[in-house]
Parts: sequence; C-alpha cells; structure tokens
Amino acid sequence: MNQSPHIDTIIFDVDGVLWAAQDAYNQCTLFVARKLARENNWPEADLSLEDVRAFKRSGGFNSDWDMIWSLVVLLQARASGRIPPEQSWRDLAAENAGRGKAWVQTYAGPDAPDFDELQKYYDAHYWGADMYPNIYDAPPVIEYRPGFAHAEKACPQPDFFPRLRQAGVQQIGIITGRNRNEMRTTRAGLDFDGLLKEDAIFTDEDGHKPDPTLMERAIAALKTDNAAMVGDSVDDLRLVLNYRKLPPQRQAAQVQAVIIDHYQDPDHWLELGADAVLDNVNQLPDWLETRSK
Repeated sequence: MNQSPHIDTIIFDVDGVLWAAQDAYNQCTLFVARKLARENNWPEADLSLEDVRAFKRSGGFNSDWDMIWSLVVLLQARASGRIPPEQSWRDLAAENAGRGKAWVQTYAGPDAPDFDELQKYYDAHYWGADMYPNIYDAPPVIEYRPGFAHAEKACPQPDFFPRLRQAGVQQIGIITGRNRNEMRTTRAGLDFDGLLKEDAIFTDEDGHKPDPTLMERAIAALKTDNAAMVGDSVDDLRLVLNYRKLPPQRQAAQVQAVIIDHYQDPDHWLELGADAVLDNVNQLPDWLETRSK
C-alpha cells in the first residue's frame, strides 16, 4: 500500500546537486580573497578552503558573490582592528549563524568594496578570459586563464532523468543562486529528457533563498500538489521550512526537503528538519521508488 503522497514534481538546486561546481567556486573564492589580501597587505589569518566551506555550511551565503564580498569585508575588518586577531575564521562562521551578508554589514567600514565591481572581478577569475565573453556577452575586466569554471561537470549519470520518469516524476523546476547567464553552461551540459519546465526556472535575478516566495512561485508555475526540493545547503532546507510556515492558504503543495549530504553527516540534516538525506543525487530515483511502496 502506498503510505505517502506520490511526488510528481522535483525542484532542484543546481550547484552541488545537478552541477558539480561548488568546489570550483570555493577554490575561486579562496584564490581571489588571498590575492586581494596580498595586494592590499591585509593579514590573511591563515584563511583556508575549509574556512570558506565553514561559512557556506553556516548558512546565508548561497551566493558566491555574497561570499567573496563578505570575506573581503572581514579581511578589511581584521586589518583595521575591528576584528581581533585571536578571533578565528571558524569563530566568525559560527557567529554568522545563517545571517550571511546582512551580518557581515556590521563589520563593513568605509573601505568596503563596491559589490558590482567585485562581482565582475571575481567572475573574471571564475570564468576566465576564454569563457567569460560567452557568459556575459562582454569582455572580462581582467585577463585570467583558464578560469576555475573548467572544473565544472554534471552530477547526474546519463540515465538519471529517464529513471526519474520511471519513478513517476512528470516535471522539474529549478531554484538556484546561479544567474541566467551562468545557467547556460548547466543547460548545455544536461539533457532533462523534456521534464524541465521553462517557466519554473528561478535564478539569482528572481530572488534569494531562503525566501519562501520563491517556492510559492515555483509551485504556482508547476501546478503540483506534491513536490520535493532537492538541495545541498542550509538555505535550500530553510527555503522549504520557511514555505511550511506560510499561512495555509499560501501553501498550495506539500513539499519534502531532500538534502544531498557532501559531508557524511545525515543526522545533522535530519536534526535541522530535512525529510531525507542522500549521499548523491543519483540515489533520488531509488528514494522515490522506495517511498511509494
């Protein structure tokens, strides 16, 4: 007997779920932060890749542009004494507690970088001079090659989307921190087997997770009663939990929170409120089949 409502719709995050890019973004974030620290004589305080990942895990930094801006502000705050030298990067990640850029604003001084200019500088390193013009239809602000984006690759196996169909999935939506231009590489690298609904793709230009109105809009576009949001971050989980806190008349569907766990800590995610935790997105069709039995 089917004990659970059938899930016919999947809403995916992109980076770390459908597209293996987060390590590349984290490496780029560390590289640019260290480069700017050297050029401006800011103390790095042993900033490491694990520190960048700690900030990501702490929540509020779904956007890598927010992450690099925040690290630059925190580096400036260390250099000026607004952050004492004994306060570690891990201490700061814990202090963040999911607040993200709004929390970092409390450390910002008059020397805080212009967000848009830093974004362009960051993207010039991430995409590199060979890929940047195809993403933004403009030349990069600096010449940097080959760019960290070359490490990107698809997460799903070739039979993934047909297997989703077999498990009863009829349509797919996307809620991502990528912008529309960045989605070009993902769209070119994945065959959604006709499941992706064009009007259910919500990018950085449409809003930021964990704002539940993004989920409302996705559900409205997909016209479903039962869906699953598949993500890999605290903000993906909070997106679902915040949606469940909306007044009943605004909750048009039941939405399950499925987390792809890159850190082998499923109990952590379950304690935070996830409905299911998978090691790899390719396990999703089997989870759907098992859930329906």
